[in-house]
Amino acid sequence: MQCENQEALLRCEDISFTYPGAAAPLLKNISLTLRPGQCCCLTGPTGSGKTTLARILGGLAPDGACEGSLHYAPASDQSFPAGLVLQDPDVQLLASSVGAEVAFALENLALDPAAMPGRVIAALDAVGLAKPTAFPVDKLSMGQKYRLLTAALLVMESRLLILDEPGAQLDPDGLAHMQDILRQLKHAGIAILLCEHRPEPLLEVIDDFWQLSADGRLTAGRWTGDPLQVHTRPPNPAQSKPAVLRVAGLCFQDTQAQPVWTNVDLTLRPGERAAITGPNGTGKTTLLRCIAGFLSPRAGTVSIMDGPPEPARLRGQVGLLFQNPEKQLFENTVYDEVAFPLKRLGLPAQEREERVNAALEECGIVHMADASPHLLSYGQKHLVALASVLAPKPRLLLLDDPLAGLDDVRSRSVLSTLSRWSDNYDMALLVTGHEPQANFSWAHRVLRLEGGRLA
Repeated sequence: MQCENQEALLRCEDISFTYPGAAAPLLKNISLTLRPGQCCCLTGPTGSGKTTLARILGGLAPDGACEGSLHYAPASDQSFPAGLVLQDPDVQLLASSVGAEVAFALENLALDPAAMPGRVIAALDAVGLAKPTAFPVDKLSMGQKYRLLTAALLVMESRLLILDEPGAQLDPDGLAHMQDILRQLKHAGIAILLCEHRPEPLLEVIDDFWQLSADGRLTAGRWTGDPLQVHTRPPNPAQSKPAVLRVAGLCFQDTQAQPVWTNVDLTLRPGERAAITGPNGTGKTTLLRCIAGFLSPRAGTVSIMDGPPEPARLRGQVGLLFQNPEKQLFENTVYDEVAFPLKRLGLPAQEREERVNAALEECGIVHMADASPHLLSYGQKHLVALASVLAPKPRLLLLDDPLAGLDDVRSRSVLSTLSRWSDNYDMALLVTGHEPQANFSWAHRVLRLEGGRLA
């Protein structure tokens, strides 16, 4: 551990936390210390409370009963003691443009306006976000939003930086850039806490590992879990079957009339599984939304089951899992969330119950059936949203980065479930992700979207 003799930037003692209505505390007697130039990585299974602890340490504790003490080293008038980037960037973004988002923190610190532009540009350069300051925030990808929020923390010169799951949102280039940033911050005496399921790209800057157990205790060491086998099958099983999806010559432009990608061609048949990889901001989410009929391309055609991608026509036949699960969760309980699309299809009550229970079982969230989906962790929300799109047993399932926020054990379990359902129900799968080194043994085809082309 570095800097043992220096004054702690953060010290917490016996922190316990219980969510309203919970039968037991999520966190129990957590004590830890972070010193200048130290980088620690917090690990643990999905839902163990890593994000909750990160929020408490970052001064943004959620509603609930929190016990224990938390102490920061004094900060200057023009800096902030701790900065936190949450796993879901959308919940933290406030401004409409890139420059205004980064400058917002400086305005709160009452910095001289004349000094702001230089610090804003420097912070954006530091995270590798090459966008004009007037660029709209809502046109950024999730990974680019994560970089933007990191810049908004760097510009405040925070002495403690807390990053929740950067690996879930950043592509390999972004993570390599992040490692360089963290190395420089450590050299400048900044303390860093990472909450991360997949810390391998950042190992060079990590000094110590901590792990949260399922019962809310913190101990030294790294949690890895027990690996599960991924179900696989021979490639190209359905070449003789009629296509479920045909995409031909598809082109899309951004708000500045610049091409995002051009001449995209893609065919998927029943039971076929395809993965699309590519760096942050290349248009993977945009492509899925065009296929689903939520966005209109500049040119080209999309045909799903021999017809146009009209949501009303394809209800129950096509499922779309958003990259941000918050955008498709709205019911009061997990059970009702998964049952909602089945009610829309008019299925009988007994069949609805059987399908809901099967989807909950497959996603490993039966024990959460009565919980509010809005109070779950980011990874757990992804599992609920996944169960809700699996339950109707669609013929085509579009999944936008479905493993974000999930530990390796849950990720392998989800891929096994998707492969099995694809086999059993002849379900075609189109899955995006930004990790080119990921295990794609479950996919029959792996495509890459980069430089405006799908190859």
